[in-house]
Amino acid sequence: MPENKTKYNQDSWQTRHYSVFTNFKKDLDEYNPTLKSILKVEDLFQKYGGFASKSQLSRRLDGSMKMPVLNVILKYLKSLGKILDNEDGSWTWIYAKDNKRLGTSWQEAVRL
Repeated sequence: MPENKTKYNQDSWQTRHYSVFTNFKKDLDEYNPTLKSILKVEDLFQKYGGFASKSQLSRRLDGSMKMPVLNVILKYLKSLGKILDNEDGSWTWIYAKDNKRLGTSWQEAVRL
């Protein structure tokens, strides 16, 4: 019986993932951000660690990027597991490789 439950969870995850991917592909076809734009947004997240809102991030970009393109980049980075969109509308950089605060926090954590 647990195998069926696992299979069901796996199938529903694949269905959700496919749905997100097809929506993302439509956005990508319409707005098509450049690699330079993606790297610019990643660099800002690495430098500041997060933003209180999309508009704050947009202001840091100095108007060099349209909001629909920024939305596609944020979806892309979220799908890679590099950023989180929080319930309060803020965005946080969580990619552990480049996150010094997260690395320090991990090293100082109490081992169980």
